[in-house]
Amino acid sequence: MRKLISAVIAIFALACTSPYIPAIDNPSYPTDEDLDIIAYIDKRLEEEYYWLDEVVEKSSSFNRRLKWEEYLDNSLLRLTTNADDGHINRDGSRSLYSYIREVNNATRAEVNGFGIALHYTIAKISKEADYYGFVVEDVYDDSPAEEAGIRRGDLIVQIDQGYITPNNYLSHFNSIESNTATALRLRILRQVDNEEFEVSLKKGSYKESPVAYYDVLDIEGHDRKIGYLVYTGFESEYDEELLAALSDLATMGAKDVILDLRTNGGGSLGSAIKLSSSLLGSAYATTPFCIVERNPRNTSSKTVEEFSLEDTGISLAIDRLTVIASGYSASASEIIIEGMRGLDIPVTVVGSTTEGKNCGMDVTRRTIGSTYLEYAPITFMCLNAKGFGGWGEGIVADIDLTSDNEIGVSDSSYPIPRTEWGDTAHDIGLVAAIASLTGKKVSTSATRSIALDSDLSPAILIERPTQGTRLYR
Repeated sequence: MRKLISAVIAIFALACTSPYIPAIDNPSYPTDEDLDIIAYIDKRLEEEYYWLDEVVEKSSSFNRRLKWEEYLDNSLLRLTTNADDGHINRDGSRSLYSYIREVNNATRAEVNGFGIALHYTIAKISKEADYYGFVVEDVYDDSPAEEAGIRRGDLIVQIDQGYITPNNYLSHFNSIESNTATALRLRILRQVDNEEFEVSLKKGSYKESPVAYYDVLDIEGHDRKIGYLVYTGFESEYDEELLAALSDLATMGAKDVILDLRTNGGGSLGSAIKLSSSLLGSAYATTPFCIVERNPRNTSSKTVEEFSLEDTGISLAIDRLTVIASGYSASASEIIIEGMRGLDIPVTVVGSTTEGKNCGMDVTRRTIGSTYLEYAPITFMCLNAKGFGGWGEGIVADIDLTSDNEIGVSDSSYPIPRTEWGDTAHDIGLVAAIASLTGKKVSTSATRSIALDSDLSPAILIERPTQGTRLYR
């Protein structure tokens, strides 16, 4: 007992005489700026969040000693009524759609980088060793990657003469996707013909655009020209490019349209309205297209708002639409599909089931202290003109390319890209969409002449982190 008392005294004496440590005894977080940002987060949650009733009920239990970057997720994950805010990841964790982040107070600046966008999944390229491969999702026009001959669907198998492994894949991924490297030497496997080659890249200036590709396809034996548009994000600052592409398709005589949204996670509702208006033409101007419903206690916006189509001066005047989609298609992409169906325009979805994001946010930007913020909590639910909004579990593809289907071609790893945009022989999504429109049979030999179907063992190893899809006004 005496020994125990002595030990307690020793500990007490040590505690009393220890030097003051500011980082422990007086934490630097939250700072005054943190608290101001948290107050801003709270205000919008309590006034506008779609599930604000539970926020008001539980707000006193939220941990306001956190950094502002952690506070929103920590608070919303405590709620039980907001299951539609986010999705469940493969590991069972939940990612929220609502977000707040620091952004650059600038728009449409030229990018200084390599011009490569990588696919969300990583392939395992060796059965004997832990070697990974990055699949090129897109290559931006006039970028160093395009000038070096890199194409969508190429597989990056070595970086600076080294393999991509579990120990280095994240840094390598960022060196390409986020342009953190100053220069790159890449070994490429072209999936279509199994050709390998090397390229060296240095950073250069280029401009990004969600209008990734468009053309008119003149299919032999089919009496209607097919307009094909790849659109990767509903970004309102690029509406001019979107409308220019649609105008070109109309001028070139497109009567059918294949809209490729397989990598489009959503964006501006205004851009979705412009796209749909141009596809349908002036005859549909002022026709209700989308209804937005907010919490009845929302104090900042109308509880119900109706958004109508407009006259963009472009009239493709389609009477049906084919959409290439995937699990990465969400938000405004889904509004296009269900909005058209709400007007009784037949829509055929080719690919796989969409994400199922039938909610959206009113996005605000504000400077607080030294931080310029973009804040987007979920504030509304979306319905089409018929009042239907039940695609929260995803829109099921009419032709599912991940399994056996009526077209006769499938790829269990869809939508991992295999070839460049517009490849009517090897792009399974485009091949199936054309077959669906024209009723022509597909030659399966062409779609199967790709490396990952034979030599390699594709596997989804990791999904890169994303901020989440969104639909905003």
